[in-house]
Amino acid sequence: MTWTEIEHLTELVQQLPPVRQQTSQQLSQVMVSAHSTMIEGSRVTVLEAMDFLLGEAPTLGPGKPLEGYDMLGDHARALDLALERADARQLPGPAFLRELAGAVMRSTGRLTNTALGTVDPTQGDLRRNNVFIVGASSFPNAQKVPALVAALVGELRERMPAVATLREQLELAFEAHQRLVSIHPFNDGNGRTSRLLMNYVQRYYGQPLTIVFREDRQAYFEALEQSRVTEDLAVFMDFMRGQHGKSLTYQLSASVPRT
Repeated sequence: MTWTEIEHLTELVQQLPPVRQQTSQQLSQVMVSAHSTMIEGSRVTVLEAMDFLLGEAPTLGPGKPLEGYDMLGDHARALDLALERADARQLPGPAFLRELAGAVMRSTGRLTNTALGTVDPTQGDLRRNNVFIVGASSFPNAQKVPALVAALVGELRERMPAVATLREQLELAFEAHQRLVSIHPFNDGNGRTSRLLMNYVQRYYGQPLTIVFREDRQAYFEALEQSRVTEDLAVFMDFMRGQHGKSLTYQLSASVPRT
């Protein structure tokens, strides 16, 4: 999808009547949380997520483990936190990233004991051990993580007020997403927190959110890995532009009243 097409779809979303735009945004937020947690292994479907998050009496899908709903509820609350900070025009700092990460892991995080001390994911503690993922390149040494996180948010604080065009805004959001994943600063929840950081940057500019779709999970992981190995964001930017276009198309279709 081209940037011209992205700009056209964005205009259509932003020109929706207020009531339809509100419905579209609400459904988009559910989709962000549902797909982000499904990428991480949740078996709670989009329809079940809508019943759970939007229903007057939240219901649990039959045969689904409670951990999936815990993960979904935590993500939805963490997304609310990210959007609230963006709406308040608050620039990010290390404490904000830790707060997001802690919110993501509030119900499912487990203490990890290391030689350097205990790590509590529910408090957004940075990892104190090195991490390796099968099929992925290595991540930075744990001792480098605090400085890398501080550098990332410091750069965001400097660049965010100066960015003007829609393309620049989205590319900065996608870059923040990729860079936080590549640092992998937490023992768990890195993907969810990185996608939330992206959504926060988008909302800061009043842009519609990007859903990273569960059905595109493998291509997403491959784009992240290739961008990290080559230190070239082009492949990841192309992938995320497609995901954003797909998200905008969903918002437009979801906003059409049912007869």
